[in-house]
Amino acid sequence: MRRPQAVGICPTGKVRYRDRIAAQLVLARIDNVDPRRREQRAYRCPACRGWHLTSRKGK
Repeated sequence: MRRPQAVGICPTGKVRYRDRIAAQLVLARIDNVDPRRREQRAYRCPACRGWHLTSRKGK
């Protein structure tokens, strides 16, 4: 299985992922590779309609 890749940059300057699953796979890998990173969840971006990671907790 291939690792999910970022598919570009959003107009907001953030890394864009193709879908929720790709963003969540990257999020899971971050915890194992660099525990200092603070991203906690993935969210859908209204500007680019892609998915991003954020350190903010969910609602």
